Amino acid sequence: MEKIIKIGDKDVALKTTGATLLRYKMQFGKDLLTELIKLDAAYHDGKLNVEKLDFEMFFNILWVMAKTANPDIKPPIEWLDGFEELPIMEIVPEVMELLTKLMRTSRKK
Repeated sequence: MEKIIKIGDKDVALKTTGATLLRYKMQFGKDLLTELIKLDAAYHDGKLNVEKLDFEMFFNILWVMAKTANPDIKPPIEWLDGFEELPIMEIVPEVMELLTKLMRTSRKK
């Protein structure tokens, strides 16, 4: 799934595919599913608990979704430096929506 979100004054394409999990592992050496459990603990029932949010993990997830949408973006630190502001409270729900759709099953009950 692909979606364009607003980060500060920039439109940013985010995308998830079957390769998103592997791309995350290759870039950051961590399992994205394990990271999603942590993210879900910080963002529960549509509410973000900033004290539980691992910002580095969140920025890594955001970057890998942007990289999936646009293979030409800069490495994570350089890419993040391109934003004067990162409105976390607005971005987290958008990211969670894409990740939820990536992980849900299409099997009929």
